[in-house]
Amino acid sequence: MTIIEQGVFHIFRLRQFYLNHLKRKMFNKIVVLYSTVMIVLFAIAATLVYQYQTQRILREQTDANLKSAHVLNIYLSRQYEGIQNIFQQIYGDATLSDELIYFLNHEYESYLKYRLDLYTRAGEQRLRSFNTLIRNYLEQESSARCVSIYSYPNNFYMHISRTNQQLNNDAGSKNKWETWFARREQHSWDTMPQNESSPSSGGSSPGSYSYSRELKDPWTLNRVGMMNVEFDARQISSWLESRASVKGRIMVLNAQGTVIYDSEDEYYGQTYPYRLEQEKAGDWVELDEPSKVNILNVSNAGLSVVGIVSQSLIKESTESLRTGLILVTLLFMAASFAITFTIIRRFSKKVQRIIRSMNRIGEGDLSTRIQMSGEDELQQISRRFNDMGDRLEQYIDKMYTSEIKQKNAELVALQSQINPHFLYNTLESIRMKAYFVGAKEVGQMIYSLSVMFKNMVKKSTVVTVEEEMDMCSVYLDLFRIRYEGRLETEIEVDPEIQNASIIKLLVQPIVENYIVHGFRPLDDDNKISVHARRAGDRVVIIVSDNGTGIPAEKLTQIRSTLDKVLQPPDKGYRSIGLMNVHERIVLNYGSDYGVTINSTEGQGTEVRMEIPMLRKGETT
Repeated sequence: MTIIEQGVFHIFRLRQFYLNHLKRKMFNKIVVLYSTVMIVLFAIAATLVYQYQTQRILREQTDANLKSAHVLNIYLSRQYEGIQNIFQQIYGDATLSDELIYFLNHEYESYLKYRLDLYTRAGEQRLRSFNTLIRNYLEQESSARCVSIYSYPNNFYMHISRTNQQLNNDAGSKNKWETWFARREQHSWDTMPQNESSPSSGGSSPGSYSYSRELKDPWTLNRVGMMNVEFDARQISSWLESRASVKGRIMVLNAQGTVIYDSEDEYYGQTYPYRLEQEKAGDWVELDEPSKVNILNVSNAGLSVVGIVSQSLIKESTESLRTGLILVTLLFMAASFAITFTIIRRFSKKVQRIIRSMNRIGEGDLSTRIQMSGEDELQQISRRFNDMGDRLEQYIDKMYTSEIKQKNAELVALQSQINPHFLYNTLESIRMKAYFVGAKEVGQMIYSLSVMFKNMVKKSTVVTVEEEMDMCSVYLDLFRIRYEGRLETEIEVDPEIQNASIIKLLVQPIVENYIVHGFRPLDDDNKISVHARRAGDRVVIIVSDNGTGIPAEKLTQIRSTLDKVLQPPDKGYRSIGLMNVHERIVLNYGSDYGVTINSTEGQGTEVRMEIPMLRKGETT
């Protein structure tokens, strides 16, 4: 069998499975649909929980990392303040600064003689020196390993630690240190690699960093030497572990981007290869991998504490959560499917029993009855089915009898109806008689009445705007003839909307309202105008007159009644026709359309009607 034949065969099997187990099985469809819905809901819920927990873990990791950065920031600030305190004491005490400058500008033997002279000078008691100051600093600052003081003029340095003090006269080595001095002038904070040439007696230990500052004569401002304080980087790790739960990577960078401390020892002593900007702190930043970055500047020390929480760290923290959520979701899906299938299967058996009983009824076995326990809808169907079987023959007899009676009633009703053609013919005979005796106006009125009656008894409830306006014109002709020139009428229809559809008898009640309430029978300047035009996707019909108008209080009442759509008007309301027109428009076209009215007492009334622009046969 070829691959194509196998594909066709599998498609055929799937189609057969669909026809046999899904298309013709309602409860199987319910099980599949319910299971699909539950799977989607469980998956969405699990995804939302996972996202929430991931965000919580990310927030916790970031907050912990930021806390560690703050702790380290405090630690480095104290170190920097301690160093600055040494320089403040030296330069703030003239005797200390004089002693240090003398030490740097003279040979060590001369310095010792200078010290001895101070002790032997009459009345001079000198208990403090820069050496004592530095030793006190080393005793107080546990992270400081040693302090080295280098003399530019005499090319020697003194190395001071907690346990000893060593003076080194390394003549001819100035050129060797010039590079180191030049670098430390540019970098106050820097690392101390073990193989680096520096004024240190035994070489620097790995994982250390130092702070260097030039010494100047306070009187001449000449550069006379340099002081270098070396720190143990391992103390930083101990400090963090004792005061914070370190999450992610913590680094300390100097102003040039050199890493002087790295909790993961990857970039120590190197220039950090990625650009970190303060405004990006808190956002995902592309480093070795997407990471959250916290950046804190250490007061005025020229150091930055950088906390980094990588995406891989978050994934490691959420891996167990993801696995647990997947297992729990699968368990709930399986349990939901099993429970649903069991319940649906029980109802399916009941429905199958009802279907078999109905088939037997269809085959003519009217004695079939269904016995089903329970109080649910299927049991009610079974009870109604049994009642149907009991009364089926009676219903058949009653149905035939009722049909016969109904036919007889319809025949009697048809016979009792008035034939409209008889009425038309009668009105036409009266009209011709009126013309014969010279009563042409009476004949015209009878003709108008006949036309109106024909239009009113038509079965169609929707006409064109042109037909509605013709009906209105005929109606007005009756009153124009009746009042013998005291009524002037004007009807204008935009040709563009003549074939637009409109509900029959919308304009005539508005005109009738004017005749009944606004017409002034004693005056001969009565005028009513009907204008129909198009406004966008609407048909606007405006009926205006110069009649008696409506008092302001009554106008407010009418407008309030129009706002109460589909509510019956109050008793005594004088514009029932107006309300009926408004309600018919709302019922047929929606609440966006209807009737509005404006009127001034003694000047006239304007009624504005808006309906949608529809061709005949179209619906909203």
